[in-house]
Amino acid sequence: MGMVYDFVVLGSGFGGSISAMRLAEKGYRVLLLERGKRYEDHDFPKSNWLLRRYFWLPALRFYGLLQLTLLRDVVVLHWTGLGGGSLGYANVLEEPLPAFYEAPGWGETDDWERLLRPHFRAARRMLGAVPAPRLSVADDWLRQAAERLGRPESFRPVAVGVYFGQAGETAPDPYFGGEGPSRKGCPYCGACMVGCRSNAKNTLPKNYLFFAEAFGVDVRTALEALVVEALDPSDPRQARYAIHTRTTTAVLGGRQTPILARNVIVSCGVLGTLDLLLRSRESGLLPNLSNRLGDVVRSNSEALLGVTTHGPEDDHTLGIAIGSVVQADDRATIDPFRYPEESSFLYRSLGAPLIEAGEAGLLKRLALLLIAVVRHPIAFLKSKFAPSWGRRTFGLLIMQTADNRLRIRLGRRPETLFRHGLISQRDDVKPIPAEIPIGHTMAREIATIGSGEAMGNVVEGLLNKPFTAHILGGCPIGDAPDNGVIDTHNRVFGYDNLYVVDGSMIPSNLGVNPSLTITAMAEHAMSKVP
Repeated sequence: MGMVYDFVVLGSGFGGSISAMRLAEKGYRVLLLERGKRYEDHDFPKSNWLLRRYFWLPALRFYGLLQLTLLRDVVVLHWTGLGGGSLGYANVLEEPLPAFYEAPGWGETDDWERLLRPHFRAARRMLGAVPAPRLSVADDWLRQAAERLGRPESFRPVAVGVYFGQAGETAPDPYFGGEGPSRKGCPYCGACMVGCRSNAKNTLPKNYLFFAEAFGVDVRTALEALVVEALDPSDPRQARYAIHTRTTTAVLGGRQTPILARNVIVSCGVLGTLDLLLRSRESGLLPNLSNRLGDVVRSNSEALLGVTTHGPEDDHTLGIAIGSVVQADDRATIDPFRYPEESSFLYRSLGAPLIEAGEAGLLKRLALLLIAVVRHPIAFLKSKFAPSWGRRTFGLLIMQTADNRLRIRLGRRPETLFRHGLISQRDDVKPIPAEIPIGHTMAREIATIGSGEAMGNVVEGLLNKPFTAHILGGCPIGDAPDNGVIDTHNRVFGYDNLYVVDGSMIPSNLGVNPSLTITAMAEHAMSKVP
């Protein structure tokens, strides 16, 4: 416990990596902790059927990328590893829809759109955002569906963080004047969300994390923060916090000597950040944290659907993960997404017939699903067993700016044998819907154009739970502890030198992938550190 770091950053995603690099650039001594492992390009699994290498489930000794967290009111996909969500996200780097800035929850600062403008420029430059140069058949069907709905002008290629160059050819650093790592041109293999083995995807280890380590950041992996403890401010070494940690790969225990810091930045992703801060408050180590902690958690108002076609030569697996977007109505965007043919695990295990059930209960939903299976038994069997089914299937990601939310607290979880953990609480005024009608309409329209079938998933269709890969919120921005957890500079109320910088700071649903916005807001927060 002898060394005291200027800053300890907990988490290495789009909040933590940016924070670590910018702080080290300013001359601070920085330690970055990541509970997952470091990935070189060849470490990523070749298929998401390699469950031990793809999923994060330490209880079973699975130390992969993707974690599924099942709460009562939402199912969350989130990522683990050095680089956080950048390792498995779909490369999309889009600015939010205008409604994002019009929502309440921005604190006392008036014009966030203006404040964030230079930070969006910095984020796009660092992450290498460019329009997707090549579109697929699924993208063209999306365009045709938008025309049928009377919104043809809303179709466009998305901005993505991918180095295209010459496919498969190595080139010296194309982004940072030769000071960054060399790269290879994208082979359009569709493996972006399994983990890019081609050195084409602009993950954080290729930019922010690369320079963070070049600037001297001490990076430690497989180390998880359990709680943060506020220390006596009269400590002669000026240590303000002790971070209690454990090794995530230890079979038993794994607790380490506490790490001392003058400043702490919590960037563990929404669920990790809320778990850490709620446990620290309830254990009496950070008792002054706001009672608003865990409020206004959002799912980006998402739905995950899909389309399967029947042509023997159909192949929807080649390309980048997401290449285009349509704004289907005033608050919803829709993107087709893909996995490689050999990575159909999520499609097959979670896919189900698409049904419209509204607020029906479990028994009626089960009946509707069974009726759909009986009507099309061959299609259902193919979706579970046909080898070529994964090649002929692509997903649809629906995201909205709709104002819906839930709360997250600590409590007893019967599904985990009464372990004390995160639980969700439904907001009865603005609940998060599982079924998004415009998404169903577009899925069926695209399926008609492609002579295929629309696909839902068992979580939304049977369990009536929303599914999200972009959990947001939980640390509201405010001007005092009674209406916020953090201020407009991301400082935590009640504690000097404690910050939250990740998706939990996002005050409203964006209607697009949040990665670029989190990056820009992290740049803004770090610009306020002297």
